[in-house]
Amino acid sequence: MSQGRPTPPADLIELGAVRGAYGVKGWVRIAPHSADAEVLRATRQWWLQQRGAVRAVEVTGLKRHSGQLLAKWPGCETPEAAEALKGATVAVARSGFPPPPQGTYYWADLIGARVVNRAGEELGTVRALSSNGAHDLLEVVDGDAVRLVPIIETYVDEIDVAGRTIRVDWQRDW
Repeated sequence: MSQGRPTPPADLIELGAVRGAYGVKGWVRIAPHSADAEVLRATRQWWLQQRGAVRAVEVTGLKRHSGQLLAKWPGCETPEAAEALKGATVAVARSGFPPPPQGTYYWADLIGARVVNRAGEELGTVRALSSNGAHDLLEVVDGDAVRLVPIIETYVDEIDVAGRTIRVDWQRDW
């Protein structure tokens, strides 16, 4: 990076993508990866990743619009400048996330966690998370085996983010 520009932090988490311009004053349409876009709404330093380049922007204006966010930052003053960002991803440093509400977790914190059942058997590690509309799912990988474990109270006994362990009521052969 050039002198005077901040160095991207190592803990960037992608949270959305630029979809194009909005209006005539350089506002940008952002499609967040999560419906509530909590972290994007709570933080003002975002990192744009486009064509191998990463740069910081300081968000000065933010509002919801039709399931998306509209964002404004210095240096993006025209619809052409905003449209040129179409396709860029929007990331935030994990260290800049606000604390999650009690009993909730950021998906990014669960990736790589060990999953252990009540019998003490290690079922694998969390490779990804997804939602099937009814609830979120842990994608647990152990070699070639892939298990989808619903993140619901019936099956998840404990999530220990600090210890990187998730204890579940789930059998190896399910």
